Amino acid sequence: MDITIQPGLLKGSLSAIPSKSQAHRLLICAAFADSPTTLICPDTNEDIEATAACLNALGAVVSRTEQGYHVQPATAIPYEATLPVNESGSTLRFLLPVVGSLGVDALFQMKGRLPQRPLSPLWEEMERMGCSLSRPSENTLRCSGKLRSGTYRIDGSVSSQFITGLLFAASIMDGESCIALWGKTESKPYIVMTQRALALFGIECSNFCIPKDHKLISPGRVTVEGDWSNAAFFLAAQTLGAHICVENLNYESPQG
Repeated sequence: MDITIQPGLLKGSLSAIPSKSQAHRLLICAAFADSPTTLICPDTNEDIEATAACLNALGAVVSRTEQGYHVQPATAIPYEATLPVNESGSTLRFLLPVVGSLGVDALFQMKGRLPQRPLSPLWEEMERMGCSLSRPSENTLRCSGKLRSGTYRIDGSVSSQFITGLLFAASIMDGESCIALWGKTESKPYIVMTQRALALFGIECSNFCIPKDHKLISPGRVTVEGDWSNAAFFLAAQTLGAHICVENLNYESPQG
């Protein structure tokens, strides 16, 4: 493919595409909240769609609308489920502890290079706390058993996605659960994004603890904020003299 770019100044306004990182988090919270949620997310991608498909497999009804998604939370959790995570590492690492908290016998279907990405030490900690994990084939992962509430201990230097997954699991399980971290915590801003998503749904988790009496409460309607990484290209053009206005950016966002 040949592309020719002619010199010239960009001008106009555009809306930053929705943050994939926040969309994953808000969809998961909405799927296990007390009432339906309207999620404003005009653009989507394969990773977000993978999370939506997996949440549908777990009993929620996540349907695409013109504005984004309508999420009817799960009322009946299936005994077993097949989760097509495809190539989305976030979907796998977030939902693996979630299915453990629900006690679902789940088979994760992976594609691309995802099967080669590490799951340790999350794997070992989930088995210590009640689950059994196995690899039936190169591209599948099975999780059975049920996680118990309590204190989860994990090295924070490996992946913030493990911590996010455990926080979601704790928000679904009964009782109080805490996550004890050691080592340098990796990608702290993304953990803050998880904490803020939970706060939008009524759960404050200070010191990585989910209180005993907790419940995910739907705000009714929530907007996925714009993605700063994508907007950076247009903002860079702006600093070089372009006349561009980028909308849908949250200046108080914890995005990395």
